[in-house]
Amino acid sequence: MEPMSRDAALALVRMHVTKENNVKHMIAVGAVMHEAATRLAKDADRWELTGILHDIDYEVCSGACDHTIKAKELLAGKIDEDIMKAIMAHNHEHTGIIPNDDMSIGLIACDAVSGLIIACALVMPTKKLADVKPESLMKKYNSKDFAKGADRERMAYCQRLGMGLDQFLPLALDGMRKRAGELGL
Repeated sequence: MEPMSRDAALALVRMHVTKENNVKHMIAVGAVMHEAATRLAKDADRWELTGILHDIDYEVCSGACDHTIKAKELLAGKIDEDIMKAIMAHNHEHTGIIPNDDMSIGLIACDAVSGLIIACALVMPTKKLADVKPESLMKKYNSKDFAKGADRERMAYCQRLGMGLDQFLPLALDGMRKRAGELGL
């Protein structure tokens, strides 16, 4: 199967996702996945594609119970099996697909950390990623009252990739800064 391009993935996402904030979330997760894959000497383009497509069904699902199940239908014949597995595994609590490979584990961590980083940017006077300091990410991570929806337990999956949070948080920030223009941050 010919690999899907980033542009084709974004076009496909825009066919199924109407809320711009949801599209930006997927771009952010793709950016973090790209950076993580680069650090781990994995295929960064495939990882980014996985991050971009991971929530393609978010707006058509009735909740977590069918999230990624509908994605499997939308993406059938368009992506490789390992990318689909990673997407399904990021909702393993409902799909039963265990995250037992680096891309699946990475998607869980990268999905969660993107929300923390966006929240950090939005409390800056400039609302820009460029002004977020890596050391402030750890402080915000440790503040359970900050960005309550950013699941710290899922972010900690980075440890299963051999990275501590002290490495993963700055890496994620760097990845998102590279897409700051697309993110509007």
